[in-house]
Amino acid sequence: MRKSAKFSVLLLTFALVAVLAACAPAAPAQPAQAPVATEAPKATEAPVATEAPKATEAPVATEAPAATQVPAATEAPAATEVPAVAPAAVSFVKDVQPIFEQNCVKCHGGSDGIKGGLSLKTFDDLMKGGKDGQVIAPGDAANSMLVQAIAAGKMPKRGTKLAQEKIDMIAAWVTAGAQNN
Repeated sequence: MRKSAKFSVLLLTFALVAVLAACAPAAPAQPAQAPVATEAPKATEAPVATEAPKATEAPVATEAPAATQVPAATEAPAATEVPAVAPAAVSFVKDVQPIFEQNCVKCHGGSDGIKGGLSLKTFDDLMKGGKDGQVIAPGDAANSMLVQAIAAGKMPKRGTKLAQEKIDMIAAWVTAGAQNN
């Protein structure tokens, strides 16, 4: 290896150590610098010797990724909170059926007939589906025809679009398995 290549490697090593030292937490770096500062005058004869302890300090600075583990830990509870609350709280009888009765049954099982062969009067009627087949895919709101039509504002055809909270409630019920509860 040529001298210039060795010098470049040495220079890159110094740069890496400087970057890692700059990234190290402030509190641990101060006590670590105090012993190095007291040893530095003793090692003035060989600057390379002072560089070697700094190179060993670099792994100490790599403890900074432990801080990246903290956000990962905070993300996990947030992810577990959302599914645990919404699907468990939604009931077909208490929450979903009243939405259907107020907004859908007139056309799908009421005075205006059974449009599209789909009746939403009872749980059993809903689960039978209509002319186009099943409208609910239990556990999969994104692929449930009924949820897609409601979310897109295609249904109810003759009424105003459902409030987002009602759409979310129906989707949560489907995601939870579309139980007759």
